[in-house]
Amino acid sequence: MAPARTRLSAAQADVLAHLVEEALDLLASDDPARARTTIGEAVALAPQAAEVLLLQAELALLVDDWRSAEASLRAAVADDPEHADAQHLLASLLEDRGDMAGMIEHNLLVLALDTRADRRAGVGTPADLAFIEDHARRALESLPAHLAERIEEVPVVLEARPSVDLVRECFDPRALGLFEGATDFARKAGHADTRPTRIVLFYANLLAIATDDGTLAEQVEVTVLHELGHFFGLDEDDVADLGLE
Repeated sequence: MAPARTRLSAAQADVLAHLVEEALDLLASDDPARARTTIGEAVALAPQAAEVLLLQAELALLVDDWRSAEASLRAAVADDPEHADAQHLLASLLEDRGDMAGMIEHNLLVLALDTRADRRAGVGTPADLAFIEDHARRALESLPAHLAERIEEVPVVLEARPSVDLVRECFDPRALGLFEGATDFARKAGHADTRPTRIVLFYANLLAIATDDGTLAEQVEVTVLHELGHFFGLDEDDVADLGLE
């Protein structure tokens, strides 16, 4: 039986939410010293709260203390099994340790939780999809002519999130895009591939990380170019070297 979730008064919950937001900003701005102080205040208020334990895990990972990070994350998902961010970070940590079965188990939970949240929030309005399609088209139109000719038959399609089958194949449920099918070289060489060659943009994941239209437009462009890099035969390290992470 799962333990009861941490219970706070309304006032305490407001203070905790402020501390968590501040700590996340400090971690994002690479200020671990100040983040540690803020996280310490959150720990004093709600030491077993999932969101606080997640912050402790992120702080531990900054100094490569994966044991402490894993302990905090397991405590976080025990406090709140529906905390998708904690489940996702735990899955990533387990992948790094080579526990692929554990990674898949937690990532399947992430997919289910994120999908349910999408339905409740009505993610993916027609306007959102039109915006993403427009900026994907702009990214393709920005390519030099000699590259544009080679991708004429490579469609870019939108799907909400990766499928269960993909996640079971160790694919990240929060990935922004996917290239599948034959690469440019394989197609020219006549290598058979039963999958259609295509680029998939996962619009719910793109929307989840975009803070505004400008960020969304930029991320759509980067994701399209990233997946095109795979079509042209580049691996993850290659596309990262090009700044297309």
